[in-house]
Amino acid sequence: MKTIHLLFLMAVWTAGVVNAQTSPASGPVAGVETFLQKVAQSGYAGSVLVASEGRVLVDKGYGMADREAKRPQTAETVFSVGSITKQFTAAAILKLEEQGKLSVGDRLSKYLTGVPSGKDGITLHHLLTHGAGFPGAIGDDYDTVSTSGFLALAMSQPLLYEPGTGYEYSNVGYSLLGMVIEQVSGMGYEAFLRKHLFLPAGMTRTGYQAPGFSPGELAVGYRDGERWGTALDRPWAQEGPGWHLRANGGILSTAADMRRWYLALKNRTVLSDASIRKLWAPHRKEGAAPSFYGYGWVVEDIGGDTLIWHNGGNGVYNAYMGFVPTKDLLVVVSSNSNDQISDDIAMRIQALLSGGSPTLSDPEAARWTGTYALPSGAALRVRFDAYDRLQAEFDDPALLLLLSGDGTETPENTQAAAQRSLAIAEGIFRGDFAPLAQASGEPTEEVAQRAEPYWKQQQERRGAFVKATHIGTVSRRQGRFKLSTLRIDFVRQPLYMQYVWDGDQLFDRREYDALRKDMEYQGGGAFFAPANGLRARFEESAGKTTLVLEGPSVKGVVEALKR
Repeated sequence: MKTIHLLFLMAVWTAGVVNAQTSPASGPVAGVETFLQKVAQSGYAGSVLVASEGRVLVDKGYGMADREAKRPQTAETVFSVGSITKQFTAAAILKLEEQGKLSVGDRLSKYLTGVPSGKDGITLHHLLTHGAGFPGAIGDDYDTVSTSGFLALAMSQPLLYEPGTGYEYSNVGYSLLGMVIEQVSGMGYEAFLRKHLFLPAGMTRTGYQAPGFSPGELAVGYRDGERWGTALDRPWAQEGPGWHLRANGGILSTAADMRRWYLALKNRTVLSDASIRKLWAPHRKEGAAPSFYGYGWVVEDIGGDTLIWHNGGNGVYNAYMGFVPTKDLLVVVSSNSNDQISDDIAMRIQALLSGGSPTLSDPEAARWTGTYALPSGAALRVRFDAYDRLQAEFDDPALLLLLSGDGTETPENTQAAAQRSLAIAEGIFRGDFAPLAQASGEPTEEVAQRAEPYWKQQQERRGAFVKATHIGTVSRRQGRFKLSTLRIDFVRQPLYMQYVWDGDQLFDRREYDALRKDMEYQGGGAFFAPANGLRARFEESAGKTTLVLEGPSVKGVVEALKR
């Protein structure tokens, strides 16, 4: 599987922090616990740990770790940290530098054979900061590819840019760093991490194979409500996953062990102060995002403080870890389902702790929930989720541009993305996965092996394929990204598929059962969509409720009356 991690889910953290003396039963912490109970009732399952100024404020499991076995999540449930693994790899490289065995300025070719002349300028620093030019991924996470096989495949890939001149989030680069760790240390990747990082930090329940996890200790992953299983159900070599995953993702851990790791970094237990400064330095701008990549960490300014964070996932389970060193505030969240995202939960937790997040009351939510008629006759079905977000579902395709556009869309600048998206869907109908493979930058055979079972599952659930229709294409980040939405009709139930394009490269794919626009609560009946600047507010007068919309794609103001 080509794993694309959206590191552009930027954290909306404020500088405030709950005081360490806050009682767990009152104040902001009580608000956090109320919120977590709400998201658990809406289907969230995972582990949450929140700590501040030396005190653990929340350390619980929510929902089911295994729905079929009715096994609940606990604070000790084991989960995959996903791409949070990358900062462990970075720490291992820095540990080897402390031992005098390498330098982050060294060229990759110093340690690995077979590096061609066009790639001999790549340094370890380039790999650590996603600046080498390698693509995001070149194979399935659970393909047990050998060291020589992966290295040959990686070195055959054309670079996206000259090393050191750009940014492209790359699992490939971190797998190569894992190979360097093995070559320089003379130890297996996991063995080195366990000896020099995990055990000194007191982390006995972190790793691939070494902790000896049993299946009953792990959270079972669910995708679109279907049981996916755990990492232990996937093919791993004796020393852990193959190189498409090793060193860039997939390490298993617990929330408590991840806190032990934070404390080890904070207290300089496993790395020197000089190494920590390198680890957390804002080395490389993350493209158009307002953040930087350090060594395995995202580094972001939040009003004078620095938030250090990373997320990870594989389209099934996901995880988040973030902390503000100056506030000694740590949040760790895991989720074992693709419809409940750890990032969203973590950001809401921090907003509640800071006291800067307005809360929607139950009476307000009840009054504003319902169907609203626009002047065009189109309808919006409005409801609110556990995060107090407004969720507006609609059927009229014309509303996609109105609600999700950023005002820069023209037929000329969206046509190519729309055509590429349709070509992918229509190819899938014919059993031709070449358009998808070309857009993803992967071999057609590998894409077909992954995609065919997925589309077979969709047909089992929704009925036979009928047709694909382009609904609309909107822009993001000053036109860099194009988001094309297709309606895929089946006999029983349609599916909406959104293809996210960065130029002619497929950046991400998202699927929905209905067209929908989500907006964040701002307080006072007002909502806002940061992605495209859409604003909404509820007005109540003479027994009538009106939803007022304005934004980049709204000509003036649009008022929708509640039926």
